[in-house]
Amino acid sequence: ALDETLDTLLRRVILGGLAAAGLAALLSLLVSRRISQPLEMMKQGAERFSRGELQQSLVVRGSAEVRSLAEAMNKMAAQLDERIRTVLRQRNEQEAVLASMVEGVLAVDAEERILRLNRAAEKLLTLDSAEVQGRRIQEVVRKADLQRFIAQALSSPEAVEGDIVFHGEPERFLQAHGTALRGSQGQRIGVLIVLNDVTRLRRL
Repeated sequence: ALDETLDTLLRRVILGGLAAAGLAALLSLLVSRRISQPLEMMKQGAERFSRGELQQSLVVRGSAEVRSLAEAMNKMAAQLDERIRTVLRQRNEQEAVLASMVEGVLAVDAEERILRLNRAAEKLLTLDSAEVQGRRIQEVVRKADLQRFIAQALSSPEAVEGDIVFHGEPERFLQAHGTALRGSQGQRIGVLIVLNDVTRLRRL
């Protein structure tokens, strides 16, 4: 009778232990999902932010730490979106200014690689900016006077001016102005060349 009672108690203890373990596992699963679900949503939101989709904010819920992190990420996305809009607006304004200039504008880096040129420069030099950007000026412009002027502007600490003649038919006369091109930290990264077609003036 004692053995039977002990066996019954043992079975009850085992069943109770299994039930308690199952209940603990269920509670752990619920708690972990409650914690991991906001983190998973934040991960998905961070991936959206990395793709440039900054308008959709993260849902702020969960523990205090998770809510704080979500709010910080939303604030970061809003600030980044505003900065990107500002940069795009400034770039569009610069594009409009450069496109409306009658003077040709050519920017090259310290290795004489073309960084930028406007429409007037494309027309003067018969170039396509999409094809020549990043290439050395010697590869795309076979004009010795222009190459010498760019080399002079790169080596000079001051702004330089000069006349450039494009021999051919018709012959063209350009007035060139070169000045240092500087980066955001003030370091010299190349030169900016402004070309003014004075052919008609010279002929007159």
